[in-house]
Amino acid sequence: MDDIDLKILGAINSISPKSFVSPVKVNELLKLNETELGNRLKLLKKSGHVDIMIGEYPSSLTLPNAISKVYVTDLGRQSLTQK
Repeated sequence: MDDIDLKILGAINSISPKSFVSPVKVNELLKLNETELGNRLKLLKKSGHVDIMIGEYPSSLTLPNAISKVYVTDLGRQSLTQK
């Protein structure tokens, strides 16, 4: 996990620490390439730091790789407090 991953976790947590949020809203804070953000979110899910929802139907709040919602897990919040 690098600084960008921690910034992603922090942005998700700042928008809503307890519920799912749109990754597009998260990216409004981060200004990353949407594909890169989606790839990083998938890796953070594999490591247990976030949970993601994949949308069947694309919308303006969905990333190009179909991620429609993202949530910081307890492990992700622990990583934020240990930085």
